[in-house]
Amino acid sequence: MDVSRPPLVTRAFGLLVAGHFLQAVGYSSMLLLPLYLAALGATRAQVGGAMAVASIGGLVLRPPAGWAIDAVGRRPTVVAGTLSLAVGSALLVGVTSIGPLLWASRLLVGVGAGTLFTVYFAFAADVIPASRRTEGIALFGVSGLAPLAVNPLVGDLNIAPLEIRWIYPVIAGLVLLSMWPALRVPEPDRPTDGAGPPPASVLATLGARPLWSVWAATTTFSGMVALFMAFATVAAADRGVPDAARLWYGYAGAAVAVRLVGAGLPDRVGPVNMVTPALAAYVAAALLIAQVDGPGPLLLAGVLAGVGHGYCFPVLTAQVITRAPANRRGAAMAGFTALWEVTALALPPLFGLWADRHDDATMFATAAVMAVLGLVAWVLLEHRAVPAQAPRPEGANP
Repeated sequence: MDVSRPPLVTRAFGLLVAGHFLQAVGYSSMLLLPLYLAALGATRAQVGGAMAVASIGGLVLRPPAGWAIDAVGRRPTVVAGTLSLAVGSALLVGVTSIGPLLWASRLLVGVGAGTLFTVYFAFAADVIPASRRTEGIALFGVSGLAPLAVNPLVGDLNIAPLEIRWIYPVIAGLVLLSMWPALRVPEPDRPTDGAGPPPASVLATLGARPLWSVWAATTTFSGMVALFMAFATVAAADRGVPDAARLWYGYAGAAVAVRLVGAGLPDRVGPVNMVTPALAAYVAAALLIAQVDGPGPLLLAGVLAGVGHGYCFPVLTAQVITRAPANRRGAAMAGFTALWEVTALALPPLFGLWADRHDDATMFATAAVMAVLGLVAWVLLEHRAVPAQAPRPEGANP
């Protein structure tokens, strides 16, 4: 054991993990919503639209959320995001048709989930040693992935798709409970490194050249995640696979396993060297899911996607934090998470229409081709723009 390495697991880290886990139960439970909407008779396009509506709220509030994290503080931002997510989740109990209440609920969920997505990882970066940033973010992210395993419990408890809405008041209560541990973590000191005041917009940070390649990889990866999460379970269910929600056992299990067992691998081999294999695993999962004909292939698709998510997300998150000035960390994370909202807003409705016109296999194959093109863009930007521009990571040896 290397006693010179600063510890990752501290009191503040543990409190943030607890808070993040409880609020992530709220976000993760939204993956059951497509099954409920399909049971109401929604088309693929309507399912994709409903899932995308949350991104509108998330995008509108993302710039002020990024500013608030840096200028107002982490804890007040946690409170605002938590209340929005809890109220939006609770409203789903009243949704019995595709209509205004559904859209209102999804907007509030988007505002809350987007804000919490941004603030929790900025908060975690404050307490994770800079020299172990990728490893620390990977381990912290387990608290956001583990709640995915809650979704198959709906099938295990024999809750019919049309009864799923009744779980959301319970989910809202867990989300509210998440504030208790998070608010016990002290606010970090404001950076005084001369890098300038907290920005009022994320646009300046989005345009920073060292981050261009990260944005390309993020858009590609988040697009695949948005499509997989919107359509994987309904695609499997339509092919007659029983208990399609069990997919998330494989997804969460694999993602958590690679974080716990191989969290230090990206730092050993070089974080950017993990992007290609991680994204390739996710593409393979997407191609497999539309062809599954039994529980075995279904679980394999979940495992492949989980491995891809388990590595790609912490690598990209750490690169955002490392390449942005410390006093723009909230704005950088807001830009990073905003790209997730853009893809979640744009792609599910478009690809839902594509699937309605053709089939699920064609939809996922098209997404795979787009992912390969995105990966090419990432390679070009990473090797041409970053080496001469990216700042040295905090805590790195000269």
